[in-house]
Amino acid sequence: MRGMMPHILQKVIQSNNQGVQKWLILQMVGLLVLVSSLGGVLLSWGGGLLTLGEPARPIQSDITETPVGSNSETGANGAEAEFSNLQAVDDLGIDQPNQVKLKQYPARMFGGKKRAFVSSWYINRDWLEYSVKADSAFCFCCRKFNVGTSRVDAFVNAGYRNWKNANETDRGFHKHQTSKEHLSSYAMWKERERRVSSGKEISTLLNADQLQKNRYYVSSIIDVIGFLVENQLPLRGKLDAFDNMSEGGSGLFLSLLDYTIKKDPLLADAVKTLPRNATYTCHDIQNEIISLLSEVVTEAIVKEVGDSYYTLKVDGTRDPTGCENISIVIRFVNESESYEVAERLLTVATAEMGDARTLTDTILAELNKAGLNPSKILSQVYDGASLMSGKIGGDQKLLQEKLNKNIPYVHCLNHQLHLVVVHAMSAEAAVMDFFNVCNALYKYCKKPTIAVHYKGERLKRLLEQRWTGHLATVSVILNNFEEITSLLTEIDSVRAHGPELRMEAVGLLREISTPSFLFIANLVHEVLTLLDPPNKLLQREDTDLWTGLSIVTSAKVCMQKLRCDEGFTKVWEKATAAANALPKSTTPKRRRTGNKNMDDYLVEETTGQREDDVETELKRLYYSTVDSVVGEMDQRFSEQTSHLYRALAVLDPESDLFLDPETVKCIMDLTQSPICYAEFEVAKNFLRSQKESKTEGDNWTTKLILSKYHKALQTMPSVLTAFKHALTFGASTAMCENSFSSLRNVFSDHRRSMLHKRKAQLVQLAFERDLTRKCTTEWKDTVLRRFNVRTRRLHLF
Repeated sequence: MRGMMPHILQKVIQSNNQGVQKWLILQMVGLLVLVSSLGGVLLSWGGGLLTLGEPARPIQSDITETPVGSNSETGANGAEAEFSNLQAVDDLGIDQPNQVKLKQYPARMFGGKKRAFVSSWYINRDWLEYSVKADSAFCFCCRKFNVGTSRVDAFVNAGYRNWKNANETDRGFHKHQTSKEHLSSYAMWKERERRVSSGKEISTLLNADQLQKNRYYVSSIIDVIGFLVENQLPLRGKLDAFDNMSEGGSGLFLSLLDYTIKKDPLLADAVKTLPRNATYTCHDIQNEIISLLSEVVTEAIVKEVGDSYYTLKVDGTRDPTGCENISIVIRFVNESESYEVAERLLTVATAEMGDARTLTDTILAELNKAGLNPSKILSQVYDGASLMSGKIGGDQKLLQEKLNKNIPYVHCLNHQLHLVVVHAMSAEAAVMDFFNVCNALYKYCKKPTIAVHYKGERLKRLLEQRWTGHLATVSVILNNFEEITSLLTEIDSVRAHGPELRMEAVGLLREISTPSFLFIANLVHEVLTLLDPPNKLLQREDTDLWTGLSIVTSAKVCMQKLRCDEGFTKVWEKATAAANALPKSTTPKRRRTGNKNMDDYLVEETTGQREDDVETELKRLYYSTVDSVVGEMDQRFSEQTSHLYRALAVLDPESDLFLDPETVKCIMDLTQSPICYAEFEVAKNFLRSQKESKTEGDNWTTKLILSKYHKALQTMPSVLTAFKHALTFGASTAMCENSFSSLRNVFSDHRRSMLHKRKAQLVQLAFERDLTRKCTTEWKDTVLRRFNVRTRRLHLF
């Protein structure tokens, strides 16, 4: 074929007949099409003209993208500078123009007057798009379908920002819109859309069956990557190609793809038609597909949020490499899903510095990058660290200052509940000694030589970060107390276990057999059992602030009821009954006598000689522990006295002031939403009548009202807004902490070399599993088309 090209060119030159020249040119172009169809150059029949509706794409590698507006006549240095400038603007549209609508655009000085971009300019200009990062306007069709636009055209390269002349005739938008280059690019864009909708894309040049095979192969790669990412499994080994799989170390991605090819005859047939340099198994393609999946998932989250207000939840942790990982979770009411509450992991960001100002800038940058409007933040939920909660220089204060609006800060209720337990339990030395004995007992029973003899339930490890481990440990000890004492007695009686194990067993048996140990065990179990329901409820993503505070208040009331002699007697009888059930020691005890020299003095501490002294001390310990817990709860959960708490309370159907507009006003003022008193009155009567007519005994809550009656409430927008705001307020950062579990699984010991971008995307895809699954099912076509945007050796459409 190479030998034919010079021959045809020679005949073109020698011929004087224009008709012959035209025929020979057509023959030459036909040969070029045949050659370029194998190499990826998309030319069509018709005298060498570019195919209408397809952007010109030169032959490049699979991981490089054609610079928008490239022109071979432009100098190399200038082209590189403009391309790097355009690459910095990464918030423009990919498939459609990115027509960002902000409440307030950045203003610039023009002739002594501040001017800014106006969203109304989008009207009748479907080609216009706006970059938040560059604060400039661009032309989507000229960027994507440019064949002759000048390299210095602002709408293609650096962006247009002369807002003073933007809307004038023969200048700005009008001048660009009427240029022949724009009209040509616009026609290509619309023709491309028409062909996409009709399914008549490049199939006129390539065999439709081959395109189908290419799509099926790439689709299988996306399925394999999606499965591994969703299940937090590593992808890569030491090798990237099928040819080297026999050497070992190929990784799960290549192994699973190879297994799929062997089991799927259609996929195996498609693989036979692929060129050897387009298998798409290298790590760059994997990273690109992971990035596409994360991009689609993020866009889906932003679409779910829509125009709704949302609560911002942020928490951070350091991974083993010392990198700070900032989990950003969004809580909102999903109007498309019957007004259900949803919490989504937006991203896992990082910051080079750990100060509050850098953290605030990072959060705002991530929100803008995702396409969320920061002015829609209704509330913010963090832990109690001064970096986050500081009233002067904390993140919650800086965020309000930057956005110039009141954004209520909520200290994570789950975190506060943890602090209540930690501080209350550490107030008494006897309780701390009790947990030290429990920890020693756990370590002893964990030893291999002891574990084989233990027949009871496995003891739990105590964790400082999670007090639920304390409850689990105490529960196991109380439920398996007989098995534990039998084990220690057996170890003590068998000399084959060695002196160290026997001495440790004797000491532990002596400690756990005392009435004080059993009493504290029952007391701690009683207290932590009352606090366990609030802890479990606050772990759920659908728990709103009012529900969380209500359950904590109920737990506090139950705790106050423990402060009575009946409560002490109940715990004391349990402890003494368990102590009396223990086998009595056959070794006679020496009778202890009191010091007669102390008869004339007031003794503040027990000398241990009488049982009634032990009971008195444990009674003091009982009341002290209960008082510490109640006092900590009163101090930390003080939101009940705030205006916000009272406003949330009147939105509860069980409230006597249900839907009182004056009380709700403080919530509506956060978003400057108007209040219609008539709508509140009508809604109150309507909902109460509905409640009285229902006989099935539904538990009437704000969530139930919004889920069942949102269609009726749409006729009363101010009431609907109030209910949505009430459910949007979050109670804890439990979802942020749950994302750290995914982080630990993804960033395992053998995967420490990955960059933060890949790590953050893998964590998001693993955490938002339901959305990741959609990328391999109903959103598969979107992923394939975005993958096909860049120059590929395998054409998909």
